[in-house]
Amino acid sequence: MWKKKNAYIWAAASLVCMVAIFAFSSFPAEQSSGMSNSFIDKPLALFEKWFGVSISLATRDFLHRFVRKAAHLTIFLMLGLCAANTVRHVSDRGKRVFLISLCWSSIYAATDEFHQYFVPGRSCMWQDWLLDTVGAMIGIGCVFLFLRRRRKGKALKE
Repeated sequence: MWKKKNAYIWAAASLVCMVAIFAFSSFPAEQSSGMSNSFIDKPLALFEKWFGVSISLATRDFLHRFVRKAAHLTIFLMLGLCAANTVRHVSDRGKRVFLISLCWSSIYAATDEFHQYFVPGRSCMWQDWLLDTVGAMIGIGCVFLFLRRRRKGKALKE
């Protein structure tokens, strides 16, 4: 029974991730860029003030792009982690858990990119889909690594 409750909890967490992804993808390009740019512009302004240096436009552009791509990777890492935990509480087969979780996350990444096609100033990019899928794979991999370490710890105690 507890295993089933955990599946519901992780499914709810997966749904929260999916809603967050959809919400972030719904922002028009200017608003989305403004959010990610403000995330890096404040620390850069402090850095310039403290060290008395000026950061080039090319460096700023690189950092803005890096933050945006890191956000893609991170949110889908969370989705992969939640999806893998949901599926593992329903099915104990490792390969099946991996494949179902990966398909779930990757298909959602594809639908997210398709959704962005209809948002003003946004685009549907296969590179972002691939990055999202890699992020999900990392999250799924973290679940498997955690489970492996936990099994080894239990085996040592016995």
